[in-house]
Amino acid sequence: MRYKNNVLDKLVQLETAVSRVHIQVNRGGTQDSVNESIEILKEQIEQIREMVSIEPDDFENQFAPK
Repeated sequence: MRYKNNVLDKLVQLETAVSRVHIQVNRGGTQDSVNESIEILKEQIEQIREMVSIEPDDFENQFAPK
């Protein structure tokens, strides 16, 4: 996968955001701050989805006529 490092970096960012939400919930963070963090998570997931969806299928390319 050509974009493997980019996706891995995004996944690290996603893990950080999940940890932030976990801490906010455990420490009784405000609903607004938790909702904002959840929106950031959604955006990061969508960015990863877009990155993966534009990557050509390696399996398909392996058997493509040359």
